[in-house]
Amino acid sequence: MGILRNFAKALLSTAFLLSLSIFIALFLLTKTTEYSTLKQIAFPLIEEQMNITEEQKAAILNYLKYRCLNEKEVDMDIGKKIKVSCEDVESLSKENITNYFVNKIFDVFYFEKYECKLKECLENKKFEYFLSFDFHETASELSKYFLLLTIIFGILYFISIETLESRILSFGTILILTSIPYFFIDYTSFLMPKGFIDYKTQTIIIQNLKEQASFLLYFFIVGILLLLVYFAIVLKKRGLLTKNNKKYVASKRRNE
Repeated sequence: MGILRNFAKALLSTAFLLSLSIFIALFLLTKTTEYSTLKQIAFPLIEEQMNITEEQKAAILNYLKYRCLNEKEVDMDIGKKIKVSCEDVESLSKENITNYFVNKIFDVFYFEKYECKLKECLENKKFEYFLSFDFHETASELSKYFLLLTIIFGILYFISIETLESRILSFGTILILTSIPYFFIDYTSFLMPKGFIDYKTQTIIIQNLKEQASFLLYFFIVGILLLLVYFAIVLKKRGLLTKNNKKYVASKRRNE
């Protein structure tokens, strides 16, 4: 029975740690691919790729104003097909036209509907899918399933542990282990291929990733607190045992 119980504990602890780690990864992907977060990351990349000169800005404005004399909406192709409302053209100038088109391009990329799903897009190397709202929804759904699995395995693992202090030690250790990646986020730039993206973009990505992963700090703090509680219980028990042993020895000597 003891061997089976230990095997069950090892299996459940592995399942709990694995499901929790996958949930954290999916949760981070969900947060990172939210519209506002991903836009903050992608905006400077798109802006740099556009690189519109002052002369080009003036030409685009004149072209749009000319088209809007007889149309309510202008179709344009600047890497992606976008629609420009003539109501928007009235408020455009050289100062804000770049931002306007960057926003339009990002929206087209983000809200584009893909025929492939996660596995198919990965096999067909459609990496832009992973920057879309479709992927955000997929990651969000998967994270819910793994959250449920984490809760189930966590409860089963909790039940399988015999003593309170062992439960505190186990869960404290697991929380600390899952929080460790947070402290290595600053070094993720070393994993990126040289020349893949510039330093400025790397900084933006790392800052956003660290901000989204900040909840792991709570995991770390709670884990440390649980370990402190565990050691306090152990020390208290040892102190009581020592005290009881002294009383027992003193009583035995009196009887002799």
